[in-house]
This record gives sequence, structure tokens and C-alpha cells, in this order.
Amino acid sequence: MKFTTVKKVRFHHCDPAGIVFYPQFYYLLHEVQEDFLAHIGFAEHTMIEGGAGVPIVDMKTEFLGMCRYGDELTMTLELTRIGNTSLGMHYEIYGSPQATGEAGTIKLRADGVVVYAQFPRGKAVPFPEDLRKALQPYLQSFAERA
Repeated sequence: MKFTTVKKVRFHHCDPAGIVFYPQFYYLLHEVQEDFLAHIGFAEHTMIEGGAGVPIVDMKTEFLGMCRYGDELTMTLELTRIGNTSLGMHYEIYGSPQATGEAGTIKLRADGVVVYAQFPRGKAVPFPEDLRKALQPYLQSFAERA
């Protein structure tokens, strides 16, 4: 199963030409991660209050097209791997469909790794079983596509 959310490109995402400045995509990807975790019942702020979190430790990104101020972006997240202490995430961002009604064009593809860590030291620890269970449905769709 894929997690999907829609975000609008805001002025603060853009450079003076009205095009999303590439570092802003990382903010958007993190927002998708936060939205996903909240969707499965593990809001990131709640985890942090409990002394744990899921910091990103690796991110590989392909920038495939420009996004502009006012565009509506469809963003998807699915899991590539659930390890003992780390999690692989695959993200895709699609631009607004054209007026002709065609599907949105892919603008960005990224693969990231997060670790489940205890704070304040940031030491990686195994995922709690309830979190692992909530993540599991989002792994299956990626495995089925391969």
C-alpha cells in the first residue's frame, strides 16, 4: 500500500524565478514522512516526547522536473525495507495534471533510510513491535511491484 498526500507549492519553497529551490524538496519529503507516521498512529512529535525518533541517515534523490509556485504536488511514500533498527522509504512527487486531464508527471524520486533512535544520544534501537506492525502494510505494495 502507498501513503499519498497532496501539498501545494508555496512562495517560501521557491527561488526568485518561482521554481522550487531544490533543498526545499527535502523539507517536503520530511513532511510526507511526518504525515505518514501520524497516519499510522505514531506521530513524530509524540515519539520525540517519549524519547525516540526516526532521523534520516541517508537520502538519494533524482530531480526529474521543475515544480513551480502554485503547483499541486501529489506525494507518495512506500517502504522498501523494514530492518531491525532502520527503515527504507521510497518517495515520489508528481506535478499537477495538465489541463488535458493527463496524469501528473513525476518530478522527483527519492530513496531514504531512517533509523529508530533513542534521544538524547541518538542511539539506534530496535523498532517496537506495535510500530513494526503498523509499518508492515506499506512494505507489501513495493515488494509486489518488483
